[in-house]
Amino acid sequence: MVTIPRIILLACAAFTFAAGDPPVAPTPAPKPETILHCKAQTNLPREKFKFFDQEWDCELCLNDTSRRTGLGAREEFPAGTAMIFVHPTSSLLSFWMKDCLVDMDMVFVDETGKISATHEAKKQPLRLKSQSLAVYESGLVRYGSNRRAKYVIELPAGSIAKAKPALGQKVDIDWAALDKRAK
Repeated sequence: MVTIPRIILLACAAFTFAAGDPPVAPTPAPKPETILHCKAQTNLPREKFKFFDQEWDCELCLNDTSRRTGLGAREEFPAGTAMIFVHPTSSLLSFWMKDCLVDMDMVFVDETGKISATHEAKKQPLRLKSQSLAVYESGLVRYGSNRRAKYVIELPAGSIAKAKPALGQKVDIDWAALDKRAK
């Protein structure tokens, strides 16, 4: 039996609503009895892309460090923004919501640019100081690619419900150009 390795990555985010949407209570700061394992990333490369009939200001995760942290510890994920994870090879991918402060959406994309899975991911409780890391991580929900994928697009919560992307739908981004930049 051949086992295909599953890569577990941190996939975290926060969001705000677009103008006209109902107001949302601010995300509460982590409680003193919890542990946040990362600091929010800043200064990631950015590029604008149009997909799902909208222009998105995308941050790019092109190396292991940025892919591991993702949107972890961020308190907002503004409308019209996204994060694109570019992996060096295709594999079964599995993301979790470790260190996420709010809900978000995920779109897994294969090496041909077609959607392999979508998920509306819900924030998970942060690790308690009294919990071991292994026990905490074993309880986190995993969101998988369903088949080999190379890219993941993270979007503000509600984006999938609004855009209604379909499995097998082509996402027209110059993936080859992003591949050249990934490490």
